[in-house]
Amino acid sequence: MSYVIKIQKGCWVTGCSDSHLPRTVVFENAKIFKSLDSANKTKEKLILKNNHRKLNLQVLEYEVAKREVE
Repeated sequence: MSYVIKIQKGCWVTGCSDSHLPRTVVFENAKIFKSLDSANKTKEKLILKNNHRKLNLQVLEYEVAKREVE
């Protein structure tokens, strides 16, 4: 199963970056995680690096997220 991280409606996490929250509005460019564990670890890492923001990141199964976009 694959996973993606949703930042908000229509906005997804791309690759990781040390300087900012990597995001895209193009679902096809979203980073795909091969395991739930890796998606959750990245989510927590992003929250810690962006603690000045009120982030409500969601880890979603890829197929569920894809249907949301269509």
